[in-house]
Amino acid sequence: MIIREYTAEDKQKCIEVFQSNCPKFFDKDELPLFINWLEHQVNKSAEYESPTYTNSEKDAYYVIELPHIGIVGCGGFYVVKELNEARLAWGMIHADFHKQGYGTALYKHREEAIKKDWPNHSITLGTSQHTYSFYEKMGMKVTASIKAGYGPELDRYDMVR
Repeated sequence: MIIREYTAEDKQKCIEVFQSNCPKFFDKDELPLFINWLEHQVNKSAEYESPTYTNSEKDAYYVIELPHIGIVGCGGFYVVKELNEARLAWGMIHADFHKQGYGTALYKHREEAIKKDWPNHSITLGTSQHTYSFYEKMGMKVTASIKAGYGPELDRYDMVR
């Protein structure tokens, strides 16, 4: 397993990872936001617009690649200016590779990158009712929940570490 920085050539595979997780983990209407995030990663002049992404001083995105298979996951974070907060963003593993440790590896990689350069920042994220328990195992705590916060069948759970 290799975890490396996202490149423009990874876009289609990351979209396939996203689509493999619809509709259980992501609402299909989130796909344009995700594509916009991917485009922003390789072209910082392409602005990323999201209700939670404002005033960022740094963002990063990674892919998990397996030999002879290719990309099986992706995820990143952004650092919010003046809040001492690094927010996890668009973390996902292809549905065919769930529960094999790749999500844990991706979480730990992002956590280590954040702690290295922003040791005093809290780590936050928004996730759904289907994945908040995974993040609890990583040491995060639920701070709020919103029924149908991401879509009709997807509740939003805000979390912090």
